[in-house]
Amino acid sequence: MWPAARPALAAGWLAALLFWLGIALGALALLAIHALTGGRWGTALRPVLAPAAGSLPLFLPLALPLLLSLGVLYPWVAEPELAGHPDVARLYLNAAGFILRTGLALLLWSALAWLLLRLEQGPARQGVAALGLVLHGVAVTLLGFDWVLSLAPHFHSTAFGLSLLVSQLLAALAWAALCRGAGEDAAADLGGLLLAAVLGALYLGFSQYLVIWYGNLPHKAAWYLARGASPWLWLEALSLLLSGLLPLLVLLPGGLRRSPAAQARLAPWLLAGLSLHHAWLVAPAAGPWSLPAAALATLSVGGLWIGLAYRPLAAWLAPAAQERAA
Repeated sequence: MWPAARPALAAGWLAALLFWLGIALGALALLAIHALTGGRWGTALRPVLAPAAGSLPLFLPLALPLLLSLGVLYPWVAEPELAGHPDVARLYLNAAGFILRTGLALLLWSALAWLLLRLEQGPARQGVAALGLVLHGVAVTLLGFDWVLSLAPHFHSTAFGLSLLVSQLLAALAWAALCRGAGEDAAADLGGLLLAAVLGALYLGFSQYLVIWYGNLPHKAAWYLARGASPWLWLEALSLLLSGLLPLLVLLPGGLRRSPAAQARLAPWLLAGLSLHHAWLVAPAAGPWSLPAAALATLSVGGLWIGLAYRPLAAWLAPAAQERAA
């Protein structure tokens, strides 16, 4: 039973990592953006975003179960010819390269978070933020290909990395709304950012599907066909309802968009929808049993993230946040 269950458990852990790491990476990107642009929204959200970004080193040990399960989850480990070309398998899509890129990306993000939290606002912090955003975009694109798209090595999407970036921003903003990080003063800014991120995520998701459908590319359409069967179709439909339609209904009216209470009530549903979307991305590679595995792993990783990193960092960074506000 254990060997048969390993793919489902690995896929569930991957879905959980994508969700919680997405919140932390979205927070990191928002801190970098605010370092370049300024604005009251970033100052108001910093007490929530800073501990989320500062938690990134925790994902180094949390990624170990995934790295130890490459052979049961990714078909190209046992069959390198699935990479499509011998040079791709030899130079890129192999277990050693996967582990190396994952480790370097997590170290890069941890270092960027440390610098952004340590440096005072000024030219040095702005330089780190500018370079960091470029490196962050490259790292997320590579991680998206390695962790998600290589589950089906013949499927490629040039927009997937950007789609993952936007969904991470949305996750971090929803987390900030859940924690009521904006307060009354910056609630309108947070509502506008949430609406923009929801629209961006919906646009990128639909445009990827439309391009593949219009191009009539069988090797790419097969990826969507596998996720269009039951129960995956219903999973994504529920995800779109919770992280797409519901946020639009709440955020389009100006009064609700500017309400911290409305944002806080919306946030858990939005986060649940994003979690379901991550499960939809990876679970079909391991079968239906990966869904309960993903639910259990999401709760487990979330408990570890909040208990070991987010809450301790929030308490430690609180005095500095109060000094900045003053």
